[in-house]
Amino acid sequence: MCATVRPYTAATGLPKKTMSLCPECSKAVEATVFEKDGKVYMEKTCPEHGVFSDVYWSDVKKYLQAEKYAKDGTGLFNDMDPTLNGENVNIMVDGHKLEMKSPTALANIDLTNRCNMKCPICFANAMDQGYVLEPDFDTVCKMLDTLRAEKPIPCTAVQFSGGEPTLYPKLVEIIAAAKEKKFAQVQIATNGIEFAKNYEKLKACAQAGLNTIYLQFDGLDEDIYMRSRGRKMTAVKQGVIDNCRKLKAETGHSPSIVLVVTTVRGLNDHQIGDILKHAMKYRDVVRGVNYQPVAFTGRVSHEEVSEGRITLTDVAQSICDSTGFTTMDDWWPVPTVAGISNYASIILGQNKITFPTHPHCGLATYFFISEDGNTVVPLPSFLKVDEFVTGLDEISAIAEKKMFKKLTALKVKKLLENCLIEEKMPAGLTKMGLIKVLLGIMSKKSKDTLAGFSWGMMYVGAMHFQDHYNYDFERVKRCSIHYVTPDCKIIPFCAYNSGPEYRNVVEKSENGVPIKEWVARNKENKAEFDAAVEEIKKNYPIVPTDETPESKE
Repeated sequence: MCATVRPYTAATGLPKKTMSLCPECSKAVEATVFEKDGKVYMEKTCPEHGVFSDVYWSDVKKYLQAEKYAKDGTGLFNDMDPTLNGENVNIMVDGHKLEMKSPTALANIDLTNRCNMKCPICFANAMDQGYVLEPDFDTVCKMLDTLRAEKPIPCTAVQFSGGEPTLYPKLVEIIAAAKEKKFAQVQIATNGIEFAKNYEKLKACAQAGLNTIYLQFDGLDEDIYMRSRGRKMTAVKQGVIDNCRKLKAETGHSPSIVLVVTTVRGLNDHQIGDILKHAMKYRDVVRGVNYQPVAFTGRVSHEEVSEGRITLTDVAQSICDSTGFTTMDDWWPVPTVAGISNYASIILGQNKITFPTHPHCGLATYFFISEDGNTVVPLPSFLKVDEFVTGLDEISAIAEKKMFKKLTALKVKKLLENCLIEEKMPAGLTKMGLIKVLLGIMSKKSKDTLAGFSWGMMYVGAMHFQDHYNYDFERVKRCSIHYVTPDCKIIPFCAYNSGPEYRNVVEKSENGVPIKEWVARNKENKAEFDAAVEEIKKNYPIVPTDETPESKE
C-alpha cells in the first residue's frame, strides 16, 4: 500500500449530529453542531445535568471551507500492544469504541510528570496527582521502538514532554537514542527554565540531535505570566532565545524554537499579533509560532468557559487585524497538505507520513519574510491553493494506477506553473525556483529541499485541543498527535489530557510510583530537584520584587 489517504467518512455540512460528552458527568451524549449568527455552536443535553451550548468556531464560512479538504487516513496498527490482538488502534470512551484513522504525525512521550513549576492552565498538573511517573531509559527506548514499528506509516517525529522533560536524568542520552532510531524530528516541550540557566545542557541536547524546542510562551510582559504561570518568566523566555543564538554563533547550528502560546480571551489575546512580531524579530532561531486556544479541563463553570473561550478563527482573525500581514483567505486546515504526502508516497513506493487530521483541529499558514524583515508575504497569497490541492488529488489518482508513476511529475510541474501567481510572489523569488523546491519536497531529497524551502519562512498555526464543552468523537478518531505509554499503548492527545483523561489512568497504574516511595528511591534526584527549585525561586521569583513585603516597608 502506498496511497496514504482515503475518502472522508464523517458527516459534513450544517447542521449535523456527532457524539460528545457531558461536561459534568463525562457520559457520552449526542450533540448537534449548527450555525447561529455566523458562528458554529455545539449543543447537547445530558438527561441528568441539562443543556450545554458552546461556540465551536467563530466563523461559519471558514468552518465549512475546512471540510472541503477533509480526508481520512489508512488506520493505525500497533503490534507492540498485545491487548489489540492485531486490531486497529482504538480507545474506549464511555462504552464507545473509537478507532484511530490517522497515523501518528507527532508522538508525545512524557519523560516525567515532575515539574519545576505549578501552572494554573497546565494539562499535566503533575504534582497534584500524588504519583511520579518517570519511565527508565530502557522503557523509553521501548516506547520509541513502538512508534517506529507503527503500521502502515511509522512515526518519524517525537516530542518529549511532561511535566518538565528537562528534569529527566538521562535527557541527553534519550535524545541520542531517538536519533539512532531514525526519528527525523526530535522535540522538547519545555517551560525553558533549564535551557535558560544551563547553556551547557542546551548544547549537549543539541549535539545529541535535538531539532526543536517547543517553548511555552504566553506573552511579552510579567502580568500575563503572573496570572498564567504564577511567577515572572519573561527573562526565562528571552534566556532560551539568547542561548540558542549563542549556540548558533558558536557551533553554526541550534535547535529551532517554536513559540507555543496557550491563548485565553482576557489574558493574552491582546498580544497575539505582538507575539508573532516578536518571533519574527528572532527568526534566526525562532522558526514558528503555534497558538493553542485554551482547553478548559477540571471543574469550571459555563460562565468561565464563555468568558475565556477563544477559537481557531478568533486567533487567525486577530493576527489579520493586528499585524496586517494576512487575510483570512491565507489560513488553511491541516489536511490541506495531506495530498502532497499522498502523492509522494505513491510515486516513491513508500508510505510517507501524512496529515489527514480532522479539518477542525487546526489552521495554519506560512509567511515569507524579507531579509530586512519589513516585508511579510503569506504563501497562499501567491498560490491558488484550492486549484493545486484538487489538481494534485486528481494526478495522485492517475499515478496510483500507472506502472511508471514518476512520469506524472511532469503533470505536477505544470500544475504548479498554473497555480503560482508570479506577480504576487516576494521579490527575488521566481516561479521556477519555487517549483524546483516544491518538487524536491516530493522526492527522496526532501530533507535537503525542505531546509531550502524553510529559509526566510515562518510557520504560524493554531491547534485547538478539546475539552468537555466542545468534545467531538469524530475529532478523536482523526487525531494525529498521540501519546505512547510505558506499556506501549497509543492514545490520542484529546483522550489523554481531556475527555476520558487517560493520563490519570496511566499515572496511577503500576507505572506510577507514590511520591513518598519515589523520594525514598531517588534521594539524590530529589535533593538536586529541590536545589534547582530554590535557584529558580531566587532568579525568577514567584512574587514580583515590587510586591514583596520588603518593598512595602
